[in-house]
Amino acid sequence: MRDNKKIFRIDPEILHYVAEHIAEVFWVCEADSGKLIYVSPSYEQVWGRSREALYGDAGQWLEAVHPEDKGRMRLLFEQHRCKGKFSEEYRIVRPDGEVRWVHDHVFVVLDGAGLPHRVVGIAEDITARKQIEEDLRHSREQLRELVLRQQWDREVLRTRIAREIHDELGQSLMALNMNAYWLLHQMPEDAAHLREKIEGMIDIIVGTVRAVQRISSEMRPSMLDELGLGDAMRWYIEQFQERSGIRCQALIETGGQEIDADHATAVYRVLQEALTNILRHSDADKVAVQLRVADERLLMEIRDNGRGIDHNDVDMSRSFGLLGMEERAGALGGTLEIQSEPGEGTRLVLSMPLQRR
Repeated sequence: MRDNKKIFRIDPEILHYVAEHIAEVFWVCEADSGKLIYVSPSYEQVWGRSREALYGDAGQWLEAVHPEDKGRMRLLFEQHRCKGKFSEEYRIVRPDGEVRWVHDHVFVVLDGAGLPHRVVGIAEDITARKQIEEDLRHSREQLRELVLRQQWDREVLRTRIAREIHDELGQSLMALNMNAYWLLHQMPEDAAHLREKIEGMIDIIVGTVRAVQRISSEMRPSMLDELGLGDAMRWYIEQFQERSGIRCQALIETGGQEIDADHATAVYRVLQEALTNILRHSDADKVAVQLRVADERLLMEIRDNGRGIDHNDVDMSRSFGLLGMEERAGALGGTLEIQSEPGEGTRLVLSMPLQRR
């Protein structure tokens, strides 16, 4: 059967012209001996060494490889030089001491018998790209530190406001409650209308006191500082179950590890956000919370049996507060994963190193 595919052959002069003028380093060597057959002029620009010297000693390219990458590249070429294509990034050190990054794409050309005949490579100078990546990584680290600082400042502010609400407003309400009770006992028995009004005032004051305590605790629970993360989580889960009517199962095991304030706060805030969104959006009637320490990492898993999240529903994804929770985890070198399918509930996994990296 005749092959109708057309084979296009390029004039060797054109190939030579391209090789002589491209910015990448184009090189060819024998597959069996490793003898260098051709290297393009760009080699001198990238490596800072002459082609003539490389033709005389092909091993000079490896001598120019950074000491930390040399062993890896020697082994890679020995193992794969005649076995197929590979692609690798490594550093070279120029004679002037400048370090450059190179991305080498290597492949094997077979002869008519299907045996390795030539090894061809295209080495691209990626130093500029690597510098951009490093600058970006540094910027991300700075942003992470800024986020962490902002979160810490926010927690300090929350703590101060919570204390002032509890101490100032709470004490004033308690004093008002005592005065209302005193006034109630001063009313004559036949002043039923006035006594009813005062009793109503007392009920309002008592409800306000409870609201103040709840708001103060949600802003910054004192037990998080006084008793630690485990007890604070158990208390919050119990309060959530009482308020929401959602059955909660909690397994909190820190293995005796002491959790520092930053990590404890991050875990507690993610727990708050997750349970709040379960109440608002999931229609769940069961929630399971597990906290444990494994392999020097703090792991929290929250599962519900609700309606799940439709990943095509952008508004729902945003309402889940994912960005805020990821921000808290990422600021401490952690990760946050949410797994959910419509009708299958939602699973949230928070993982953070115990020591900040």
